[in-house]
Amino acid sequence: MRFVSRFLIPAAFAAALFLGSGCGRSGEPFPVQAFLAAPDNLQGNRYELEAEIDAQLNWREGVGRLIAVRTLRGDARLPVFIADSMKANLLVAQRYRFEITVRKGGLLYVERLKKL
Repeated sequence: MRFVSRFLIPAAFAAALFLGSGCGRSGEPFPVQAFLAAPDNLQGNRYELEAEIDAQLNWREGVGRLIAVRTLRGDARLPVFIADSMKANLLVAQRYRFEITVRKGGLLYVERLKKL
């Protein structure tokens, strides 16, 4: 039992700090220009995208919403899908760090988000 309290608990705490909860700065930056040139080449990849909400394009109850975001560098306006299960309250002009996965057809699917 002494081993558990002396080594495992601090190790678990350190792992929790390292992994974080939510969308920390651990992902690879989203390659905007590569995506715009050939979105299917990025299919299945996971990235981090920092962006500002520009507009809500569509919403379907129980499914989710499609929003337009502008990258913080201002190099593109991109459509992003956020599932209703995330229970996110989003407003135009809010800035977020999104963890996204590129799905079939170039759909940018939000896995996690954190308000900046």
